[in-house]
Amino acid sequence: MIVAAALLVVGACLALVFDRLWLDAAQVELQAAAEAAALAGAGQLATDARLNPKSVDLTTPARDAAIAIGQKNFSVGTAVNLQDGEHGDVQIGTIQMSSETGAAQFVTGTERPTTCVVKAARLRSRGNPVAFLIRSMSGKSSGDAQAFAEASVDNRIIGVQPNTHSPVPALPLAILHTHQDPRRLDTWQRQIEMRLGPDRYGYDATTGAVTLGPDGIPEIVLHTASPSADTDDAAKVNVLTIDIGTGLHESPVSRQIQTGWTIEHLKNFGEEFRTDQGPYTLDADAACVDPVQDQLQTLIGQTRICGLYADHKTTSKTLGHAAIGHLVGIRLLALEHADGSQLHITVQPAVIATRTALLSTHDAAWMSGNGTERTNPYIYKLFLSH
Repeated sequence: MIVAAALLVVGACLALVFDRLWLDAAQVELQAAAEAAALAGAGQLATDARLNPKSVDLTTPARDAAIAIGQKNFSVGTAVNLQDGEHGDVQIGTIQMSSETGAAQFVTGTERPTTCVVKAARLRSRGNPVAFLIRSMSGKSSGDAQAFAEASVDNRIIGVQPNTHSPVPALPLAILHTHQDPRRLDTWQRQIEMRLGPDRYGYDATTGAVTLGPDGIPEIVLHTASPSADTDDAAKVNVLTIDIGTGLHESPVSRQIQTGWTIEHLKNFGEEFRTDQGPYTLDADAACVDPVQDQLQTLIGQTRICGLYADHKTTSKTLGHAAIGHLVGIRLLALEHADGSQLHITVQPAVIATRTALLSTHDAAWMSGNGTERTNPYIYKLFLSH
């Protein structure tokens, strides 16, 4: 009898331990699911829809993306189902800092949301608790588990910084921003910022294909010089290949188009490319050689970061230097060969979210309504903010 009682006590204790471990495992998996869903939802808050001058619903796509990712994750064998609706498990809004109290608070229903908050729950009150393994020994059939995650996008960008596993998704290209000659119409300022560029192409996010027909986002046609062009012709281009740790050599430039900017590329820049400390004056080439053109062709439809320049001086044929002061996001739409080895590249502005973006502040809270925070409309950092 004593032995039997002892075994019963030991069995009950083991049951409690196993059930506790099972519940902890459910909690860990719920947390992972909540974080994945929050990141997916926040990622939908940094899309090209932000470049549409008309009011666009960002909330619904973000909530749908979070719920879809939640259902692809499991907690101890059961899919994580996030409840939809205005008061459901996925909330979209902005973290704002009160100008009166200085406290950060999550506010829903904002016009330009930046944050996705997700609650993943398995509760008895919902009818989806975590079922215990050894119910008869522990005396309990189930337990509760829930997790919370918050992810944000932030475009208070001061530069980019690669890490070991994540190069900056950037091209070694810079586009003419402004020009002192008012007759130059082929600038980013006129074609994109003033929305005077053509609108011949669109992009289908579902298929990843470039389409014919307008999509409401203006374009700019970039033209390079022929490698044999003289200095005067080289000065007429509106896109340059810039030296980001490649020496402008053909093979390294071609590889960089595929890899992006790595730590090695930015070694001479302090392993980061900043836009808040004045422009970088870089060696530049107004020509675009065939291997580089071939690599660019493979990126049609994709988004990348590139620079903007305003001051370009040629020194020898197509070579020279340019002052790079800003970074923007672009989508490559079409490449066309002109006379000789000249290239016409049609691009449109695009929103790109990357963890390699450098923020001016590490606090996800925005100053409520003060309008003084400088932002980049094209580049966002995506991160877990809580």
